[in-house]
Amino acid sequence: MPDARNAVPTREVRDVYGRRYRVGETDFDLMGRSRAWMLRLSWASMLAISLFQYGFGAAIPALVRANGWTLWEAFTVLAVWIVCQAGTALPAVWLYRRVRVRLAVPMLTGATLGLVALVTLGHSRDLTTVLLGYSVLGGIGTGLVYLTCIATVSEWFPERSATMVGVVSGAFGYGAIPFVVVAAYALGPVNLPVVLDTTAVAVFAVVAVSGLLLRKPPRHWWPAHLDPQRWAVDRRLNRSIPNNMPAMRPYSPRAAVRSGMLPVMFLLVVLTAAMALFDIAYLVGFAHHRADQPFLVVASIGVLAAATGVGRAVTSSLSDRLGRRRTLGLALAIGGVAQFGLLAAVQAEQVVAVVAFAGLAGAGTGAGYSLLVSLVRDWFGGEATLLNYGIVYTGKVVGGLVGIGFAGLVIGTPGAIAAFVVAGCLGLVGALLTSGMRQPGRPTLSVLPRLRPDEY
Repeated sequence: MPDARNAVPTREVRDVYGRRYRVGETDFDLMGRSRAWMLRLSWASMLAISLFQYGFGAAIPALVRANGWTLWEAFTVLAVWIVCQAGTALPAVWLYRRVRVRLAVPMLTGATLGLVALVTLGHSRDLTTVLLGYSVLGGIGTGLVYLTCIATVSEWFPERSATMVGVVSGAFGYGAIPFVVVAAYALGPVNLPVVLDTTAVAVFAVVAVSGLLLRKPPRHWWPAHLDPQRWAVDRRLNRSIPNNMPAMRPYSPRAAVRSGMLPVMFLLVVLTAAMALFDIAYLVGFAHHRADQPFLVVASIGVLAAATGVGRAVTSSLSDRLGRRRTLGLALAIGGVAQFGLLAAVQAEQVVAVVAFAGLAGAGTGAGYSLLVSLVRDWFGGEATLLNYGIVYTGKVVGGLVGIGFAGLVIGTPGAIAAFVVAGCLGLVGALLTSGMRQPGRPTLSVLPRLRPDEY
């Protein structure tokens, strides 16, 4: 379908806050189909790549047995993958911003690297080869797909960014559940190559087809059926008012850093990732030492992944009512408290309680990634949203290394008590940090301008 974005007259309007909107074109004018397709394709791609994180965690017991690795070596593969996946955020944003309309380049690159990663994992027992093929190439490929999908949905649904990003981001959690089940019950030394080769082809097909169909909207595009000037001030159209006030002015990455709030958001991602990856790694080790109970792998990692995905979607929608900052603080507090419950369950070796608190921890820690996309847009403006979010997301590099490393040190030792206490405190500290955050440039007692549409 040829691009028709120049065939329809367009105009640029501004709202009371100075934000620019390109109006006049519908999604059908631009693509010949509904923008809902962009949501579905992005969701499917995120669903496909989710196994690289949570699925790999569930496969660690089988990989350790098949390859003769130690648990530390398996954790190293996951840690390096985290570094490359999160570290690709800014290059992925740079590439997305330079692609004109079609998103085949980043998506097909990600699909190809993902294929190489899974084939490498299935056919090589050499740790160095796996680190290069799975962790480095696979991490880069997953990072490209992840940020491209987030950016695409954010730009196609500017009036519902939080909710739609939550839906797509959530798929990165619960999408791994089928592979988690396969890894726990069916993955072994004999069928490892076949299972991973088959999975590689399926992941490549989903991401590649999505990439061939994905499109970017024009810069500042706004859906034609909705008046952006009224949407900016009318609570009947925009349910997010007044809990999520728009930015006072556009902030470049440098200005956002100088405001002090972007570094705080970066730190929140560090804390969130440390908790989340600590939980994944510790639960994997907990299940590994009980190799005769594959149900424990499925239940703990599967529930953690499912709760992470559902939690992202629910909290993103809830943030329209409660406010992004408040919802983020609540999620971090829940994730922190869940660490203490998980500690008690692990110490008592109560499997049902372990699974329950794993779910609660996943719901709390997973929310930050999706909420911060909208919080960055609300506080720093839409001009550099993707660049600012890319900076924030790289905090996962630091947090992931801390969380995985901490879990590897204390699995099966008395130090697990201290580790869970520290992890819980990280969540509570994050919640306290959010309570002190203030939108740059806006007075503390800011009041939404009471303007009627006829006052423009």
